[in-house]
Amino acid sequence: MVSTDFDQIVLQVTDRLGQTHAVNIPHNAELNLMEVLKTSEFKMRATCGGMGLCADCHCQVEEGLDQLPPPTFQELETLDTLPDATAKSRLACQIMPGEYLHHVSIQLMGKDPY
Repeated sequence: MVSTDFDQIVLQVTDRLGQTHAVNIPHNAELNLMEVLKTSEFKMRATCGGMGLCADCHCQVEEGLDQLPPPTFQELETLDTLPDATAKSRLACQIMPGEYLHHVSIQLMGKDPY
């Protein structure tokens, strides 16, 4: 385990209304990023339950894209079906929290699901 000099991972999230929030994620979080966002009360349907199939958790990585692990094949396949996907697009359900998320900035995409 890599030691750190901070207690929690701090992720910057811009919601669908354009408001930016700091989300604190414990180092021992066992949820994927989509689940962390839902737990933090961001609106997200997650129709596929985190399988990387529905793209309800589509986000753009505004800062720190190079810090993240590469996307999975399934993630790339799903992103390829989205008309608004870019090279900065990721599916939050396919990202497990880790120290690499510290100070990463993402923007939630799509319409408010509710």
